[in-house]
Amino acid sequence: MQYSIKCSKDLSDKEIELILKSWEIEDWFDLDASSFKIKFENSEFHFLEFDERIVSLARINFDFKLEVQKNLYNFAEFVGFVSIEKAKGFGSFLLNKIVANLTERKIETIGFCKMDLRPFYEKSNIQILYGNGIFITEFENNEWIDSDDDDILILNTSEEYINVLQNLNEKNKAILI
Repeated sequence: MQYSIKCSKDLSDKEIELILKSWEIEDWFDLDASSFKIKFENSEFHFLEFDERIVSLARINFDFKLEVQKNLYNFAEFVGFVSIEKAKGFGSFLLNKIVANLTERKIETIGFCKMDLRPFYEKSNIQILYGNGIFITEFENNEWIDSDDDDILILNTSEEYINVLQNLNEKNKAILI
């Protein structure tokens, strides 16, 4: 198995096509390679290859900021995590490689998940802030929209930032900037 990291500008057309197909986000299906590279220029892509084919992938978004009680917190966001071949351990292997890499590089990183994915992250020993994901909100299309993710995943985050995220609630929401 081979683990690799690429910036968007270094992705091949074939890799971009696989990413878009794996993510299944209709609004992005028509992105050409050039538009994709621009859209995700503040991201890096983590790949796991087996027998010369990508079997799992994820994106780390470096353009992610939360405002909590008028304080700004910069995080990297773990997002777009997909195992193309399911139930073979590829996702767990990639997740462990990503966490080790982010920890070594000292990059404060969080992610999000819905309740049905908790068992996977629990089994992978990822710290989960249960129920705190719903307290992240953003202003979109002239209205405030709460996150539809249930939980916050702690991939590599300081105790100070974890405490801020643990204290999110209905009256103390984080605003996505």
